[in-house]
Amino acid sequence: MKSLVLAISLVAVPFFAQAKQEVWVYTSIYKEFIAPIEAEFEKRNPDLDLQVFQGGSEKIQAKIEAELIANKVQADILLTSDPFWSIDLETRGLLEKRKGHQATETNYLSLMVLIAHKDFPAAQRPASFADLTKPQFKGLIQTGSPLESGTTFTTVAYLSEKYGWKYFEGLRDNKLASNGGNSVVIQKVESNEKKVGMVLLENALAAKKRGSPIDIIYPSDGAVPIPSVQVIFKSSPNKDAAAKFADFILSKDGQKFLLNGFMYTVEKSLPPPEGAKPLAEVTKASTPWTQARIKKVASESKAIKKKFAELILE
Repeated sequence: MKSLVLAISLVAVPFFAQAKQEVWVYTSIYKEFIAPIEAEFEKRNPDLDLQVFQGGSEKIQAKIEAELIANKVQADILLTSDPFWSIDLETRGLLEKRKGHQATETNYLSLMVLIAHKDFPAAQRPASFADLTKPQFKGLIQTGSPLESGTTFTTVAYLSEKYGWKYFEGLRDNKLASNGGNSVVIQKVESNEKKVGMVLLENALAAKKRGSPIDIIYPSDGAVPIPSVQVIFKSSPNKDAAAKFADFILSKDGQKFLLNGFMYTVEKSLPPPEGAKPLAEVTKASTPWTQARIKKVASESKAIKKKFAELILE
């Protein structure tokens, strides 16, 4: 009997020794692009097991806010395309600030651009965001909704600051269609239901690579820069492991994976995404985000969404 117990013990020791530490990652990076990052990180850190919750930034925000109310935040680290909410989280004292790091770190850059169906004559297409209020584009434009898409919210905040709410009054008069996120915009223009769309460049590049009948228009008044950020929660019991993942994302190898997702990386030695123009060229007319502007939008986010809804959605 003693020998049986000993044998079971010897078998059990390596089993328990192999138990992995779970790290919860909440991210708005699309599943097909976060999956290879997850696989490579776990390969390099066999003692860690990444658990990924993927969704749009608005869905993630709703989930985490619900977890905060329940005092049971599951996320260890958050990667989101909404830089404004992360500032709000930081202001509320919910984020970890690592030595030598900011509590909120930019990990890649997206751009909001325009697309047109390939059959829409080039001479009839808009050349800028400002052009979208011209009467010839009435009923032809699709965008996401800032109530459902964080990147669309950033675009609305940016353009309302650049051109004022009168610009959106013009879009309303032009019967702007606004719903869902970037995938909806791609679908509407691909089907030729709409001729023009506001969409993330990374979505447009991925669509073109799979043969989508769209053309990319880099607006002459500048693409809208959308910084994606990552934060570690102060409540996380796995801060060291979460920090390892954060460091991997910011490493050159990690940035190469983001480049495969058609994003502009923060690693200056890497090229622009496949099929994309250099960042400096497409943002030369753009207004870069400053911390002061991000904080201002963060404090006004509810008012911005309400104003957009009144003008466009109601």
